Amino acid sequence: MKKLIYSLPAPLFEIFAVELNGYGIEILNRDEREVIFALYAQEEELEGLKNAVQEIFEDLGSGTLILEEDIPEENWEEKWKENFKPIEIPPFVIIPEWEIYTGSLIPIKLKIGMAFGTGLHPTTQIMLKLIPEFVKKGDTVLDIGTGSGILAIAAAKLGAKVVAIDIQDEAVRECKDNAWENEVQVECKKASADEIEGKYDIVLANLQIDIFRKYFDHIAKLFNKYLLISGIYKEKEKQELLEMAEKNNLKKIKEITQNEQGREGDLWYGFVFENK
Repeated sequence: MKKLIYSLPAPLFEIFAVELNGYGIEILNRDEREVIFALYAQEEELEGLKNAVQEIFEDLGSGTLILEEDIPEENWEEKWKENFKPIEIPPFVIIPEWEIYTGSLIPIKLKIGMAFGTGLHPTTQIMLKLIPEFVKKGDTVLDIGTGSGILAIAAAKLGAKVVAIDIQDEAVRECKDNAWENEVQVECKKASADEIEGKYDIVLANLQIDIFRKYFDHIAKLFNKYLLISGIYKEKEKQELLEMAEKNNLKKIKEITQNEQGREGDLWYGFVFENK
């Protein structure tokens, strides 16, 4: 097992976390200027993860690998088992793959090392709050930028027929693994938003604003009932997203917010749109 320690300017970290959706992020130190964080990977996953991080850093124009070190395998697994606690976002509860859940919520199991940075991130929590209200049994659902597959799995657990796409090979593999672990049918495949044709009842898009700038016009044509969006940070991005929706003749029917952890007033936004 490898531990990769990175440094990134603080204003860019949230964008990075959204873009790396599906990977575990351990924050080691954070202040107004800089975030020091760690990522973990098995040997066979190392180069793929490093390449994915480097691509995001190049897009952001910043980011540095500080240290790469080996950690004992048994210590890694015990660390996750000791530290990870179930995350309740009713009607769902996110649990690690080894845990047996006997409560009344709908369990979503994630692989070791995948939980941090997925269910804990405000953008994912926003989507998990919206999905039960707008996704119904029998709906066809498209999850764009699926990452670990957590949102696709949530929709499938509600009885939807789900296709999940991502441009990263590793994300597609994790989506397949987690769908299998949760005993649901999700079609996980490598594709970008502009490669999708046809329409779905529901489209889920937990993406950063840069991706919406590039693909929103196409995404807006892919749904019949509802478009659920998250990944929008602060007022400036909110206004830009709403302008995109207005341009595409979409009507906002719901908006919810969630604070960035430890930074009251720095809001993440989620929206639900329908066609006018």
